[in-house]
Amino acid sequence: MLFFKNLTLLLVTIPLVATTLPQLIERGLAENSAIKKTELQIDLMRAKQEESIAKQFGNLDLVGSYTHYSTPRTLAPIVPSSLSPTSSVDTTSNLFSSALQFSMPLFTGGALKEQVSIDKISERMGESRRALTKEELIYNIRSLYLSALSLQEIILSQEQYVVALESLSQTISFGVEVGKKAKIELLKADNNLQEARGKVVVSQSSLRLVKETLEALTHHNNIGHLEPLEVRISSLDGSIKPADLEQLERFKLQDFEIEKGSKLIHKVEALQKPQVALSSYVGHNYDFDQIDPIENEYLWQVMVNIKWNLFDFGVNEAKVQQAKIAKLQSVVAKETTTEGFKKLFAKAKNEIETALSNHETISSQYALLQESQMIEEARYDAGVATLNDLLLAKSKTQLSKAQMIQSRYAYQNGVFYLEYLLERGVNSISSNKNLSYGER
Repeated sequence: MLFFKNLTLLLVTIPLVATTLPQLIERGLAENSAIKKTELQIDLMRAKQEESIAKQFGNLDLVGSYTHYSTPRTLAPIVPSSLSPTSSVDTTSNLFSSALQFSMPLFTGGALKEQVSIDKISERMGESRRALTKEELIYNIRSLYLSALSLQEIILSQEQYVVALESLSQTISFGVEVGKKAKIELLKADNNLQEARGKVVVSQSSLRLVKETLEALTHHNNIGHLEPLEVRISSLDGSIKPADLEQLERFKLQDFEIEKGSKLIHKVEALQKPQVALSSYVGHNYDFDQIDPIENEYLWQVMVNIKWNLFDFGVNEAKVQQAKIAKLQSVVAKETTTEGFKKLFAKAKNEIETALSNHETISSQYALLQESQMIEEARYDAGVATLNDLLLAKSKTQLSKAQMIQSRYAYQNGVFYLEYLLERGVNSISSNKNLSYGER
């Protein structure tokens, strides 16, 4: 009877189609709003870069104006040749002009060039942030998936424990009916049964919460049964070297900040140099007082403008100082990131080794408790052990099994966190070096 109950439980609990970790990660990377935000930021930086490049080539404008004067004005500026006795000067009270106007910076001291470089660095910084956001998302999905798997496996174990207690309660009930067992034993067995059922309900509620969090993170609706993972537990070897840190996006991001600070200093210094610009104008002025035919004057001009700030009461000097301080802040920020990363790396390795040790210890304890439970069952059936001894043995075995499940997934979560720190999450999705899928 117990065999058929366990078989039914397994068939109901484990459906044929299950949600897998790669499916959730793929959906999360495609739909997560944080990643979309970083991608939009990259697009914005590219647009700003195109704007900075285009500014180097100037701009061409079509301009026009209409002016009404109280007294007539000349249609074109008066020049010496127009003052000749034989020349006439056209005047109008309603002056309309249309023209093409072109302006272009000829020399900015390198300020525009530095701005283009700053925009390119900002784009690369956006790409680094996107990579880090993906790594963080993958770790969060993995961590939640492991939590759900742990609860899923614990629930299955708890339900099997409930079935075993139900069978024990039925056996004791039959013994009470035939007068071989005391009713107090039935009450104790039923009490343990109700407590076990309550734990199942609590675990199921926790599992629903974790799944809902996963659904919100990945935009994957109605997550059902999760595909189990075969966790391969082994000691980890390796250390981190300074050269390894330079390859990580979190440190590249700091280097970009420092480089951007240097470019900003150069840009501010460039603005202190002479600024040379070209402007030109080609157009006509029209006399609307003379309709048939409309009088007009053709005008054009070319101008080169030079501006050199000689004294501004220390404004530019203050800007240079601000840029230098910003760069120093970036240097200090990288040092802080390095120190914090080394601490996190050491802590992650220690937690993995601790989880490994705990799993080995708990696994050994679980094997001993299983043997002790079998002995207590035999002693109880023989009438030489009390029900309390049997229930205590079963409870300890069930608790140890839950702890063993949790320690195994705690180890794997530590491995995932280490991969997150070393930014290997994206690359390890396809390889899955530390785990595989399928029934254990």
